[in-house]
Amino acid sequence: MIGIVTANVVLVLLALGIASRVLPAKVFSGAVAVLHKTIGITLPLPDNERTVAVIWIVAMLVIGDGILFLLVFLARAVGRG
Repeated sequence: MIGIVTANVVLVLLALGIASRVLPAKVFSGAVAVLHKTIGITLPLPDNERTVAVIWIVAMLVIGDGILFLLVFLARAVGRG
């Protein structure tokens, strides 16, 4: 549980740092490039790197937390039945 909360806090701080221009978008641009090449979409323009990085971080948070929520929800439902 502590690891999940820590990962969420780190990702939120990373997204806030990139969005507020405290951290350069290049911090996350390598991961964005790998993600785009993996799924076969074009790389973002340099002007949009910051926005795309924040979108990817938020998407990872939503997907990861959604999966964990569903896992806990299903485990409780199976435990009751």
